[in-house]
Amino acid sequence: MTSGDPATTLGPRTALISLDQRFAQAATVLLDPMPELPQTEHPGAVASVLLPLLVEHCRARGRTEAQWLVLTAAFGAFPTTDQLLEFGRRLEFQPAHHAQTQLLADMVADAGRGRLDLPMTVVTGGALVDVDHSARNDTHTGIHRVVRETTPRWRDRHGAQAVAWIDQYSAFRVLSPEEEARIFSYGRPVPGGQDDGAAARPTTLVVPWRSTVVLVDVPNTQADEQLAALARFSGNTLALIGYDMIPITSADTRPFSDSVAFGQYLSVVKHAHRVAGISGSATAEFSGFADALRAQGLPGPEVRTVELVTEPPADSATVPVPAGTRPVVLCTGSREPHKNQRAVLHAAERLWREGLDFEVRLVGGRGWNEDVLRPAANRLHAAGRPLTELGRVSDAELTAQLRAADLVVFVSLHEGYGLPVAEALACGTPVLTSNFGSQAEIARGGGCVTVDPRDDDALTGALRNLLTEPDELARLRAEIADRPVRTWAEYADDLWTYLVRGEGAA
Repeated sequence: MTSGDPATTLGPRTALISLDQRFAQAATVLLDPMPELPQTEHPGAVASVLLPLLVEHCRARGRTEAQWLVLTAAFGAFPTTDQLLEFGRRLEFQPAHHAQTQLLADMVADAGRGRLDLPMTVVTGGALVDVDHSARNDTHTGIHRVVRETTPRWRDRHGAQAVAWIDQYSAFRVLSPEEEARIFSYGRPVPGGQDDGAAARPTTLVVPWRSTVVLVDVPNTQADEQLAALARFSGNTLALIGYDMIPITSADTRPFSDSVAFGQYLSVVKHAHRVAGISGSATAEFSGFADALRAQGLPGPEVRTVELVTEPPADSATVPVPAGTRPVVLCTGSREPHKNQRAVLHAAERLWREGLDFEVRLVGGRGWNEDVLRPAANRLHAAGRPLTELGRVSDAELTAQLRAADLVVFVSLHEGYGLPVAEALACGTPVLTSNFGSQAEIARGGGCVTVDPRDDDALTGALRNLLTEPDELARLRAEIADRPVRTWAEYADDLWTYLVRGEGAA
């Protein structure tokens, strides 16, 4: 816990005022009729009236939803499964006044669990969208783009509320103005500059009640226990986008910590209600996991495919790309092992040694490890090869580069969807991509040549053919013209229909 954390420095008065408000919010949805509350400014007076009533309400068998909400109100934090089960067991055997006293004692002893100093709002029958990672960071890769394209549409069309986590990662909170800007107006100036401490500012907790919680962002393992309990016991629906299971099924291409973290995240997925795979391949992975849960006597989540988009990243009219004198091969993606750029550079060097004249442009920021790619790129630079490294670029510049390229090469070893393939095709540019998984799914619509990305000879041969046979490129461009376009608006609508409305679920 950081120095100056409100959970460690707040005074009794502040804590009691907030407790009064949180218990009143819980009572509003749990107690019928709502009791008459004392008309006094004395902190804790409301809580003293409501605590016995709320605890008694929770004592009835099967009221785990109520127990979850009362614990949330008491601690300013969502309970974990162990915390919820222990509370329920105490209620079953302890006299009511002992259970009340024990709950208050636990709150004092574990004050850092959540935010005792904050009020809460209960959202009944709504939809909360967890955007924590994208709200806190300016990163704008594949998942972050999904967050920033879908969430604003859901807010505008359906009234969905975007939420982040408090710093303890034990409860939802409203977004700060800076975080709102990162989600709803990304790319524009952030009001007030960078915001590294938004969660520490005075704010409001947001608690779902018989609502749908949608996980669209980068998985957050710090909140796994709370989310798993929310899915199991709170009466809310937990739905999520299934991007891929690369840290498990292709663990050899990811850092060990990713595999451990994703394994923990699966403890949330196993209790989720609906998963929307971004491709048939992603759906197959998550469906396989769901099927495996039968060994634990669990039904697992419903898994359906809601395919991602096929439209360009952004308007590129204001981004000029100088015309070159040689063909341009664009290789996109963050620089990490499973993206397989090293194989592309090897194939390019073979063809340069054969005398072919073309340029390779690498677009994408550094990933978790470029130890294999970096030395190869350095050798090519030293040899004077026409290799250009553009790094991470804006959406508009990415679109401009995709349109200007003669060919895009994206031969990843594992992708949940292969968004770079779809974006290149949306820009009218042929693609050389992998012959399996989601990349092959996209390629079936035309405009692509597929190859085994683990076969250096096959990759070199395919690239040679595309660089030396203009008729082949022309044929692929003609196929692209006949491909249907799937927009972000369509994707957002289909996601909402399945994840929130539940239409299409079994």
